[in-house]
Parts: sequence; C-alpha cells; structure tokens
Amino acid sequence: MKKILLISIILTLLVGTNSCVDSFLEKPDTTGTTDLEKVFSTTRNAESALFYCYREVLKHGLPTGCGFNHGTIGSLSGELCRGSNWHSIFTINNVGLSPVGAQPSNERAGTAGADCMPQTWEYIRSSFLVKENIHKVTDMSETMKEYVVGEATALIAYRYMGMFYRFGGVPIIRGSFNSNDDLAIPRASLQDMLDYIIELCDEAYDKLPDSWVNIDGGKYIGRLTKGVALAMKARTLMFAARPLFNSATPYLPFPGNEDIICFGNVDPNRWQDAIAANEAVLAWAAANGYRLINTGGAGEGQPNPNAAHDYGTACSAPNNPEVILAYKRNDGPGANYVAHQYNTSPYWTQDRYDSHNRGILGNFLHNYHDKFGNDVNWPKVGELAERPISDYVNIIENIEPRFRIDLVVPSLGGWANPDDRRWQADGWERGLSNYETRAGATSSENFPDAAGQGPGCGASSKFYYLAGSRTWAEMPLFRMAEIYLNLAEAYNEAGNAASALKNLNMVHNRAGLPAIIETDKEKLRKMIWREKAVEFFQEIHRYFDVKHWKHPDIATNECGGQRYELQFLRVPGGENIIYYVSYWMANTYVSYWHPKMYLEPFHQTEVNKGIMVQNPGY
Repeated sequence: MKKILLISIILTLLVGTNSCVDSFLEKPDTTGTTDLEKVFSTTRNAESALFYCYREVLKHGLPTGCGFNHGTIGSLSGELCRGSNWHSIFTINNVGLSPVGAQPSNERAGTAGADCMPQTWEYIRSSFLVKENIHKVTDMSETMKEYVVGEATALIAYRYMGMFYRFGGVPIIRGSFNSNDDLAIPRASLQDMLDYIIELCDEAYDKLPDSWVNIDGGKYIGRLTKGVALAMKARTLMFAARPLFNSATPYLPFPGNEDIICFGNVDPNRWQDAIAANEAVLAWAAANGYRLINTGGAGEGQPNPNAAHDYGTACSAPNNPEVILAYKRNDGPGANYVAHQYNTSPYWTQDRYDSHNRGILGNFLHNYHDKFGNDVNWPKVGELAERPISDYVNIIENIEPRFRIDLVVPSLGGWANPDDRRWQADGWERGLSNYETRAGATSSENFPDAAGQGPGCGASSKFYYLAGSRTWAEMPLFRMAEIYLNLAEAYNEAGNAASALKNLNMVHNRAGLPAIIETDKEKLRKMIWREKAVEFFQEIHRYFDVKHWKHPDIATNECGGQRYELQFLRVPGGENIIYYVSYWMANTYVSYWHPKMYLEPFHQTEVNKGIMVQNPGY
C-alpha cells in the first residue's frame, strides 16, 4: 500500500525514550540511550520513529489532538451542536475554556481548548530526536537522511504554527534537550515566534523534495514536500496579518507582556508578505501537479456543473491532486478515534451514539447558498407558524452542491453517496428528541419551542464522499482551495479587489455558483469569510479564522451566543422524508463567550511552575 502515512504503526522504541516527558519545562528522561541507539540503527526502525512523529504531530486540532475529548472544534465555532452533557465540548460551550479543567496527563479529556500542551511538547521533542539522530543510520542514503531532516523540521514547524495562532508566543525550543539543560524558558514575543516558524519552514523547504512520486517507486507518496513547507509559511503569515495580532494594542490588557500576544503596530505590509507566500504556493503547485479540482469548467467565471463530485473528491479521495497534505490514519473500526468523531454513517453503529447529537446548527446554515448563488430562506426563530415539509424539500432540492457533500439529511432522493445505504439519511435520526413523532399529527405541540437539541437538520458526512465501507478518512490539512481563498482575503485587504475576486471565484465557481462581482472592500470581506466558512466546514479553520478576525458576531453567533436548530414533526411509520409533516427553527441553548478566549489558556499546572505567564483573562 503506497499510502505511507496511513499509519497503523505504534512505535514502542521511540516512545520508550521520551514517554516520561510531560513538557519541555520538565527535565527529560534521558535514561533510554540504549533504546535511542537501537531506534537509529536501521532504516526500518528510523522510519518507524519518523512515522510516529507524523501520526502524532499532524493530529493537532483533530480528536485526540485537542485539549478536550468527544467532539470536534466545529462545536466551538457555531458549526455543530455541543453534543451530550458528558462531553467536554458541552462544558466548554456552557462555561468557556478553563486552564484547570484537567491534569496534564489527561488534558485531552478536559476543557483546555484546541491544544493539549503536554502532547505538543512531547511530539516536538520526538521530532527533534529524529532530526538529531538520523545521521546515525548506516543503511540509509545521505539523500534520504537529508529528506528526513527536512521532514522532522517541518513537523516541528507544524506544531509551532498551530501554537502561534492558538496561544501567541510560546517558549522557543531548538533541540531535544538533555537532563542537565536549563529548561527555564519564558514565552517568546510574537515577532520572535513568527521569525522562528519562518526559519523552520525555510530550512525544511531547502531539504524536502518537491514530490515523492519518483522516489523509491512512489511508495512514500503522502510524506511532506516543499509545497507543505510553503503552505505552512503562507498560513502563518495570514494569521500574522489578521487584526488579532496585527494591532497596536492587545485584545485584553496585558501589562508588560503585550508583545507576546500583539505586534504592537498595524503594518499593512504583513498582508503583502502573506500575498507573496501564497503566490509561492501556487507557483510550486503549478510546477508539481497540484491544482484546484474543476472538471466542468475553466474555474473562473462559470459555474462548474460537476461541483458536488469535484468538491467531494477534493475533500475525500486519497492522494487527490488538490490536497497538499492530509492526515492519514487507519487503525480500523473501534480504534480510530479521529474517524469516530467525524464518521456519521449508519453502518458504524458504535460511532452514531457519539455523533448523532452533533448536527449542524441553524447559526451556520445561512452560510450556504442555493444553487443559483442566492441566500436560502430558512425558517427563523419567532415565525408565527411552522412551515410545511414541502418547503424544506424545496430548499434541499435547490441548495448548493457542497451542502450535499458536507451533510447527510432527510431527503427525497439519493445523497452524496448514491445507491449506498450506509450513507443515506434513513435511520440516522432514530430516537432523537428534536424529531417529534405523533400519530395523525398535522401540527406540532412543541412549536415554537424546541423538542430537543443536537441533530439539527443533518450530521456531518464530509470526508466520506463515495467512501463505501471505508471508516478511515484522509483529513485534508492543506489543500489548494485554502491558498486561493487566502489570496482573495489578502488581496482584498491590500486594496486589490480585482485580484481578490479572481481568486475567490476560483473556489466559488468550482462550487457550482456564479461569479461574485462585488468590489466594495467591507462587503467583499464578508463574502470571503462566508466562502471560507462553507468550503472548510469541519476542516478546523473557522474557529481560528473568526477569532483572529475579531469577527463582529463572535459573541452572538459564531463562538458564543444563542444557538438554534431546525426541529421536525413526523408521523409514525419510518424515518424517510415522506413521513415528515412540518419543520421550524427553535432556540436550543446559549453558548458562552468571553474575550479572553481569543487565545487558548495554558494549563494552570504549567503556569504554576513560574516560568510561563498565562494568557490574559484566565
């Protein structure tokens, strides 16, 4: 199998050398010298060490790679419901992020937010160990050793990039450390942090190949390339240019530490840096066979008639030409926790109890267009009467193609995976409380209130287009659509509406929608936000995008505020849409927001060591 990162390897040797490390601010266990020598005695062992780093580093923000268990980051950004009351995501929605929600050894089960800091330091150290010791391998070519150094460097950069937009400045680490090293390292300034990430990306770029296709028979396709280093650099510079960091003053008072969470000035040149970095990705992609998938048109100006298939392929098909880097993991049913949180197909019954109550919120539905590019007339909270189900059917039959890939919902026809009953809506909503069932009902007893909360009008099915019985997913970490929308955003902020529209419409037209022609900067900015919201539904973008833009609706609709969902009335007989009578929008719960949550908290036990200062407000 050529998907080298579709990892089922659990590396015991490398873990044995660092499993006692809770963070870089603890003395590392260096008693495993013999094991370390064994790990780097052969190519096979050294590759296993590297692939362990791939597996653990790249899950940042995915389930088991966060500071919470049960759920996805989409439940923090107004995309999906908060889930069950025993989920930590549920608690965060109720009371916000907490630096004391769990001990570091079990932080992934707490309420610390989008990062499990002890994990991050451990995996960075593992990557440094590979980088520092790969030269010891005697049966590996010098060329391959150079590639591995580039890969380890890029993996370190990946975690630092993630910490940059999660925390601001953090301690800068330049090696794996020995037991006699001084680990009292304070948080770096935001500028020093940015400079370090760019340094790592540039170093990795110099050492990585453009492609693995012609290396060792192509069996390593999926490993890091120069394009990944460029994409990391581009994303980092986008966050540096956005208003949360690119500001004269921090989001909350932070006396003496302002430079850790704010650049201290507004510099429009940061947008120019972002433009240059993203254009560099496009140039690399054009030379190396990566592209935005659009099989039905030129991609600029004309709606793509194959939009659903092309978008679904880009998000789901292994090794497709739009994905620059994906997280590849296949532990099989029951062991793959990442898939467990995303896969809502009925055949994987152990998954459904945990996912069927994290349906799409009404707060997010308004981002989707109809297939003609117009706003959709969804029900609104407070309407005087419930709507007939025929109104819902009409909306679903005329909604934009991406909706059909992103969500499995009750409908008259087949869905994103036609003729495959494992991916149809019938049955997925069985027993859920906001689907009210009453014999002979013509109107709801619950209207205008909610019968329950959780399922919304549908559950996430993204990443599983034409997946059949496949339970694992290749989660896209960087794909070409991001680069085009980054350029749309950056060009708009730089005052170049023509270039902004050109890049925006590459994605908008690929989605089957007519070209956007708006040139007003403020209006166009909102259109770009909306495009990113839909294009990257459940791809761990929106939570950070809305925070770094200091979105005007962040407290009332995005990360916080009243949540509302579609509610349905049906008569007994089955779950098919033919048994549905009416539907309406109802308030369900209120999600917590406080400005301190623009950045994530460090766990209090880390702060109590007296070296790192906590982010303001916690």
